[in-house]
Amino acid sequence: MNRDEATRAAQEPIDWSGAEVEPTPRKATMVYSTRLPDDLAQWLVEEASRRGINPSVMLRELVADGKRAAAEDRVVTFRLSDLHRAVNQLANRTSDR
Repeated sequence: MNRDEATRAAQEPIDWSGAEVEPTPRKATMVYSTRLPDDLAQWLVEEASRRGINPSVMLRELVADGKRAAAEDRVVTFRLSDLHRAVNQLANRTSDR
């Protein structure tokens, strides 16, 4: 459809007789713009394509995942020696492979 056809179509009367009212208002949404480096942008497009969704939907899902992870995050307290022991155990498991 070219510009003239779109203008003519916009001027035609619309039949609203079959329209239905949505009584529940839509939730407000916000638009955020960000600049991604090429490698992240490429990953986003490829991963979204692999999942069969568009990049905007993928970003929304990633933010929702981050929100859930933050809500489940908690502060824990333990001895420094326990931390060293745990790191050493992880390092030893990694080097054994």
